[in-house]
Amino acid sequence: MVPKMLSLLLLALLVAPCEANVFTNGLVYLPIYLGIATIANIYFTYRAFKAFQAGYVAEAAGMVILMLSGVAWCVPCFIQCIGTAIQGEFWGWGGSETVGCDVMGYYSAFATYSSQMATVLMAFITYALVFTTVPRWTLVVAAGVALFVVAAVVALLPLVGVGEYVKYEGFCYIDYRNVPQCILWLVIMVPCVLAVLGMYVTVYRKDRIMTQPLVRKGLLGLWFVFFCGWVLGVPLIVIGLANCNFPSGLNLTSAILGHGMNLVNPILYGWLWYNWFIRDRSMGAYPAMFAYPMDLLGQGMDYPVWDPTSKLPYTHPTPTYNPAFGPQA
Repeated sequence: MVPKMLSLLLLALLVAPCEANVFTNGLVYLPIYLGIATIANIYFTYRAFKAFQAGYVAEAAGMVILMLSGVAWCVPCFIQCIGTAIQGEFWGWGGSETVGCDVMGYYSAFATYSSQMATVLMAFITYALVFTTVPRWTLVVAAGVALFVVAAVVALLPLVGVGEYVKYEGFCYIDYRNVPQCILWLVIMVPCVLAVLGMYVTVYRKDRIMTQPLVRKGLLGLWFVFFCGWVLGVPLIVIGLANCNFPSGLNLTSAILGHGMNLVNPILYGWLWYNWFIRDRSMGAYPAMFAYPMDLLGQGMDYPVWDPTSKLPYTHPTPTYNPAFGPQA
């Protein structure tokens, strides 16, 4: 992957710059933001690795899946923006039928769908951690593979004749005037937003969580940020299907909010969520079965079950470390 990225950048440097590029049209902030978002996702990866080291493999897998859904947009867009900064039209900013626009539309749609579904997966892991136990890490990985496959297939449809990717205010995305594309977008987005809300509200009302006001507010904050990131797609679809003109700046604002998730998620889930549910395991019902590296072969452990009638918070067994087998309780 890295050699291919470097090859693309080198190819852009070998061609004479165009007059219209991000350095002359005022969009120089975009590659800067994308570079920062990429660094944020590197931090997110580091936190996932720390969770894995602590023995929480399923949670770490969920974090990696959410991270990959963000990297799927910010890394290729960073490369394309740098190429456009140097080459302008060479990188396909000329219209909706160019290869460059199709490429941008595809990875943007893919990142949208996968990010929405990956957020549902993280909400489910949170719900399961608080009420029962997190699922086996293999199931989390399987769910991640499945959601990426679904996102890839749905994002491919405009390239095989189901509408097309269209240029809006400097970027390419789904055609808001195409009925099948709009229906698919809503079929994924609306259930995801409602599912995340339902699971986080349920966790919010749990007695152990009610004693943690910061965590309670944070859970609602996680959903609200998620909702704000994608909600503008709904009025854009309504306006597009009504064949009306889009208000100036609405598409750009929607893009900024949606792709802002690539910078926000590493902070929300790599820092806050990690501190609430990985570092402080008192939020959980009991340790995750099959979570430890030594359990990758499917060997289970017996864990004590938290007593909901007890007034004392549940505390997990102090992990010990065996260099041969990794963390264990």
